[in-house]
Amino acid sequence: MTRTSNLLITLLCIAATVNAQSLYQAGTSRVSIEPDRSVISLALGGYAAPPEGRFTLQWKAVGQAMEAAALGGHEGRLYIIRDNNLLWKNAAEKSSSWKSAGSNEIIKSIAGINKKLYALTPNGALLEANHEGDIEWKQAGFINSSVKTMTGLGNFLFAANENGSIWYADISAGNPEWSEVRSMKGIISLAAGNGRLYALTDDAVLYRCEPAKGEFKWLKIAYKNGVTITEDIHHIAIADNTIYGICHDNILYEGEHRSRGNLSARAMAVKKGDETVIIVNVDVVGLNDTFTGLLRQELKTRHHIPGSAILFNMSHTHFAPVTQDWKTWDESKQQPDSIYLYSTVKNGILLAVEKALEALAPARIYFGRGSAQIGFQRSLDDHPGLYDDSVDVIRVDYTGTNDRACLFLAACHPVHSTAGKLHFTLSANYPGVARKLVEERTKVSNSLFMQGASGDINPADNGEYISGERLANEVIAVMGSPMEEIGGAISYYLDTINIPVRSWKIEEIMAFRAENTDKPGDLTAERNVRWSDLMLNHHNNGTMPVSLPVYVQTINIGNWKLVGVSRETTTQYSLGIKDLWPDKLVSVAGFTNDVSSYLPTGLHLEQGGYEGLDSFFWYGTYPFPDSVYPAIIGTIKSLGR
Repeated sequence: MTRTSNLLITLLCIAATVNAQSLYQAGTSRVSIEPDRSVISLALGGYAAPPEGRFTLQWKAVGQAMEAAALGGHEGRLYIIRDNNLLWKNAAEKSSSWKSAGSNEIIKSIAGINKKLYALTPNGALLEANHEGDIEWKQAGFINSSVKTMTGLGNFLFAANENGSIWYADISAGNPEWSEVRSMKGIISLAAGNGRLYALTDDAVLYRCEPAKGEFKWLKIAYKNGVTITEDIHHIAIADNTIYGICHDNILYEGEHRSRGNLSARAMAVKKGDETVIIVNVDVVGLNDTFTGLLRQELKTRHHIPGSAILFNMSHTHFAPVTQDWKTWDESKQQPDSIYLYSTVKNGILLAVEKALEALAPARIYFGRGSAQIGFQRSLDDHPGLYDDSVDVIRVDYTGTNDRACLFLAACHPVHSTAGKLHFTLSANYPGVARKLVEERTKVSNSLFMQGASGDINPADNGEYISGERLANEVIAVMGSPMEEIGGAISYYLDTINIPVRSWKIEEIMAFRAENTDKPGDLTAERNVRWSDLMLNHHNNGTMPVSLPVYVQTINIGNWKLVGVSRETTTQYSLGIKDLWPDKLVSVAGFTNDVSSYLPTGLHLEQGGYEGLDSFFWYGTYPFPDSVYPAIIGTIKSLGR
């Protein structure tokens, strides 16, 4: 063999090695996490104002209801009582006309359980009939003549009057025995579905409770806000997991979530050899470490991927349903809706990861960086230039096809808009706009947005479409420019840095509470009272926090390092972490794995503004010490992940 042949073989071997180093298996996915209509209305997170709350329910007219004295729903049918006649129609057939049910009894309320209909007469007599065919009523007992409305849930009938009494009985056993509880005054209409009881009051507020928990604790879920709800609804019913209402003008409405329709969970899986990492972004304000821990455990069980290889990043849109506990906020935001959180969000994330893994295919991965001034430093007036405006882009080119996917990271609070109908509308905000434009204007079939260290960065532009388009244009420009190919092994780490905090003495808490008591309508004062009560409860139970954990997750995909930091990470952390590896491709994501407070620096803490002090009352904890920034940066440096 000649020297030239040996050289050629050597070069071919080197080329093959380089090619093997650069080739990955990659897959992406997206799954909607839009709430369905089985969850009637949800509280939006991100803003405490207005004090009356922000809820997703809006009413859509679907027909006439004639002059209805009552409304009921059962097994896909709607029933109304008109001129002492019982009429019905299929709820799904919007344009269908009302049909006579053949009843000639004088009744004032209607409800259904299993295959039975129940009616209430003006003197409090309860009637029973089969719900199919002509209605033939028979006596089933008595309730109370003051009852105005009733509904069925499971095997129970619930009835209420306007004076604050609720009666309930198990109908399945026959000869029902009624129990009475004092509840909420002003109930004019009841409905039930999905294990929940709903009440409309005479001041046009819609409430929800879960009687299976053994109490009638009502939670406000909607009201006539004059912006997205202007209708004077006075009857409600639930059929086919949808709430219906009739207004004083006898128009039939169905309830729906006011939404842009773009909330999603998106995942990117990257595999090389025996190692796989998962990057997930979710369009929620935040998730806590308990919830992401449950996800990690389930994904490990299902797919045998270590928890430290799975990163959860939240876009932090302020127009998504509440998905974590905010104990010092108004009651509607103190805990998330369990059906939405565990059915829609959890299952959506799990499905997104599963689909990304199923989509794994040979690909080359590239890194590029641009910049876009879509935000500004909102807090530190003496440091207006303290802002990481980098736009990091990961482009995935699938070998053998023209298909592409991308991930892009930028840092800016998604807080458009605070007024009008948009304030009550479910939306991914500017990240959703940017994703859509990137996909429409390039060959990218799927795109993931990751939120950077934007804790103290607000939008510089007036509107989500302006910010979204500016960001999308920069992403597209980076993808169209020379990008650096990523190659090498995969590694991953998840570290916890516990930062000691100083808790207040009980005398300080009591004085703070007294200072803020008896200030109705003052959102901050009401919050401070709830915060004080929360801290007093910690004191009494011996659970006062002595440290706050900060999670730092590092994913290395070849020569690209992604560092995810928990909490509402402020921009200086991104700059400081990148300075640790000045010659490497380093991206820093905030809002990762746990969003349980702000993560300020000494500059914020010295100033004592929102990020450094006030926000911790909203999050129900204590502020970090002045040393938090050097402690975190120093630990990351010493670990050298």
